[in-house]
Amino acid sequence: MRRVLHHAYAASLFLAGLFLVGIFVLMIGESAFRKLGSYIVGANELIGWFCAAAGFLALPATFIRGDMVRVGFIVDHLAPGMRKVVLTACLLLALVFVSYMLYAISGYMLSSWRYGDMTQGMIEVAVWIPKTSFLLGVALLWVAIVDALVTTLAARADSLRAERLADTEAAPRH
Repeated sequence: MRRVLHHAYAASLFLAGLFLVGIFVLMIGESAFRKLGSYIVGANELIGWFCAAAGFLALPATFIRGDMVRVGFIVDHLAPGMRKVVLTACLLLALVFVSYMLYAISGYMLSSWRYGDMTQGMIEVAVWIPKTSFLLGVALLWVAIVDALVTTLAARADSLRAERLADTEAAPRH
């Protein structure tokens, strides 16, 4: 199961990287076309969608690897028993917030799909299509938080460190 999760996090991070490459290509292309007196239709919309996709798809991997801003410096100086309590409380709080986020995004996506909402701008597509990466990134972040919570609850208190919540030593690095 650990391998499946790490592959899911890595795939999400890979997709985020592809969206970053897409941003680069569009921005360079837009600059080149502007010099030639033309432009790429919808480049601004695409860059905005790609930027959001890159950010949200990178969330699970950055969380599980400890690359997000955390209070690890403070938590790691607590006594082992207290450290486990604080880490568990923090993960539960994060789980509550991300659960609500997932619920809200799912409702938003479902209603935009149900009513056939379309984007406004140079490119007109169904709203739910560019927002899918938002939902996928938050859903995988929810899984990553549950993963970290289960790992924290199962671990011995003296082996816990805030910067290595979910066995990041086993996580593939790219």
